[in-house]
Amino acid sequence: MDFKPILDAAVSSARFKIGACIEFEGYLEPTQRHECNVIKQKLTAKEFKAFKRSIIRNSFLIELVNDKVTSTKVETHWSRRLDDDVRYSSYETCVEIFKKLLNKIANLSTEDFSMLKEFFKHTVVPYEMPFDYIDRSASSIHTAQNVDLYLNDEIKDCITMRKFIHDTQRNPASEVFQTILSDKIKVKTYLTDRAQTGDYKTNREKRWEAHPRSVQYALRRNCMKIETKLLLQIAMFEGCDMGLVYNLQRDGLLSDSFEYCKCPITGDNIQYDEFAKDALHPTHGKSKFQVGHLNPLKALDTDGANGHTADNISWISENGNRIQGSLSMDEVDALLKRIYRNRPELHE
Repeated sequence: MDFKPILDAAVSSARFKIGACIEFEGYLEPTQRHECNVIKQKLTAKEFKAFKRSIIRNSFLIELVNDKVTSTKVETHWSRRLDDDVRYSSYETCVEIFKKLLNKIANLSTEDFSMLKEFFKHTVVPYEMPFDYIDRSASSIHTAQNVDLYLNDEIKDCITMRKFIHDTQRNPASEVFQTILSDKIKVKTYLTDRAQTGDYKTNREKRWEAHPRSVQYALRRNCMKIETKLLLQIAMFEGCDMGLVYNLQRDGLLSDSFEYCKCPITGDNIQYDEFAKDALHPTHGKSKFQVGHLNPLKALDTDGANGHTADNISWISENGNRIQGSLSMDEVDALLKRIYRNRPELHE
């Protein structure tokens, strides 16, 4: 598969266009050509185009922050910028990843292939595929041995949730959910924060393409789990449409019994009507609700309490966010207790 010159030319152009990289069928070996045809027969023309974009993007390309940390640029995994970097991968190794993904997709069960079709219909970030690294601590992260296609229950829940929020018949708050997903959840879940100091500078890369030792790094499947949590929390805000809640419960996405979602700092129930108004009619530079990490991020997180994980992230009210600042939950609790002890006039 001598496709390397086409990829090199695409990333070298002034403006990268993935359309120049997806006509790869004529370069395939017989086995891969057969697998590609199997996939093509199961997809619409639009879905097949999405599949080709995704497999090329995830097998061969990476979006790195530029040297000035102002934006990102698509590169190949064999870019000189990745010399002596665990994310470096030769063209030949990327071909092996491509072949592995192609084979996995061609041999999916009917149920899993249907789920993949839904994934291509409801993507959140460009060229998405439920492709992820197995081990972030691998000495070379982008290898066929360290990548896999993930369609486990958590990924399926995320895809099902995406399908649900677009269904205006079953979700009367579809506009609110779609707005929040495409804006705040997408950015806070999938893209790195801006960090211009330290060893690993970041600014809106995909989290699984940041350096694995960066505090901003997260596996894709962990990001998708965060997306699902944040969307379901909205359904648990006080005052959310009960028809929507019932439909989520019937789909098994939401527990039959749940407590209203509270700001983890103030303990107040988050009000759906206020949230929806803020989402649909935002004030520039101001938001009453934030997505925040409960504990500051750490690069080496073993239990999920200090990483970019679903256990360490939540909707937080404007007041809660102001109180917390950069403190951990333990530090917030200690501060509030100290204030209470020092202010006897608050005791009633």
